[in-house]
Amino acid sequence: MHISQIDIAIIVIYIIGIIIYGIKSGKKSTSEEYFLGGKSMTWPVIGLSMFAANISSNSLVAITGGAYTNGLSVFNYEWMASVILVIFCIFILPYYIKSGIYTMPEFFEKRFDYRSRLYFSIITLIGNIFIDTAGTLYAGYKTISFISGDVNPYLVIGGLALFAASYTVLGGLSSVMKTEVINTLILLFSAVTLAVIVYIHAGSWTEVWAIANSKSETMTHLILPNTDKSMPWLGLVLGVPLLGFYFWCNNQFIVQRALSAKNIDEGRKGALFAGLLKIPVLFLLVIPGIMAIKLLPNLTDSSATYPTLLFQYLPIGLIGLTIAGFLAAMASAVSATLNSASTLISMDIIQKVRPDLSGTQMVKVGQISTIFFMIIAVLWAPQIAKFNSFMDYMQGVLALISPPVVAVFLLT
Repeated sequence: MHISQIDIAIIVIYIIGIIIYGIKSGKKSTSEEYFLGGKSMTWPVIGLSMFAANISSNSLVAITGGAYTNGLSVFNYEWMASVILVIFCIFILPYYIKSGIYTMPEFFEKRFDYRSRLYFSIITLIGNIFIDTAGTLYAGYKTISFISGDVNPYLVIGGLALFAASYTVLGGLSSVMKTEVINTLILLFSAVTLAVIVYIHAGSWTEVWAIANSKSETMTHLILPNTDKSMPWLGLVLGVPLLGFYFWCNNQFIVQRALSAKNIDEGRKGALFAGLLKIPVLFLLVIPGIMAIKLLPNLTDSSATYPTLLFQYLPIGLIGLTIAGFLAAMASAVSATLNSASTLISMDIIQKVRPDLSGTQMVKVGQISTIFFMIIAVLWAPQIAKFNSFMDYMQGVLALISPPVVAVFLLT
């Protein structure tokens, strides 16, 4: 796929600019500043940051590709998130903020004991590194491979990880969240632009729906029969909420953003704002993915849906801006999960072993941990190609680790 010099220039300028801005926006004098942004964040920053950490490069690829393969039912993950975030901000978040915790496993210790805290820390670290960080880096590699052809996965994934970690290591959560605001705005603009162009080229809505239904009679149905393998209605009722509660209410790299709020009201409004932003995903990613069935009928790899639409239908200049938005989303998710993992290892494990460490020393532990986890994620990410599909990998691993944690949280 051809990319012009203008597009390359836009991408390079963006990458350099966001790194500089992220480093300058950092707070790292104390543990609270480095790991929770000084608890000074307002609701727009929290909402945009939570949304950006979720709608990353892996989500762009997975949602659009999932819609191309399975149709409208992939949106069930998105609208369910909005419902769960309402429950989170009303019933759960106030307890988190009032307790003064840094991490989700810390809440377990207050309720039970340190053994439960250590167990949940390890489970969360596995999810952060092998699902969120590695998955996002793999999605970024897949997109770049569509552009440049066959490239060394470790080289590309390593470069993407360095981009995201450059300001995360130095600036902590404050850098992560403030860059995510810029990243989200670019992502939303590029996603809206691509969606509008896809709508124009797809033509008649009736024709698109007819073509989609000819592929499968359930492509345009949100609620599917219980015999469906991808999203049976029983799975929607019982399984999707479990995954959603884990991701939005128990997952460190998401909840950490709400914990950075300067008060409970700002945290609640930020979570509600993030839930509101999930609804337009239907029009920005899901429906364009279905329309791609008409526009790109011969795709053999559904994960190619989003980047192929990008290169075939956007003009010069907008391609560069959209790729910049894609890289922005990738950087947001990777920086979020790396910062979350460093918070977990620092506050849940190292601080227990070495309670005498000062705030400055704890910050250094967090920085070293970030680099260590980045290396692990880079080494693992190429292995995701061995699974049947990207969506199967993400949801499959998450389904293994989330139900026990959600059950314990809801019962406490």
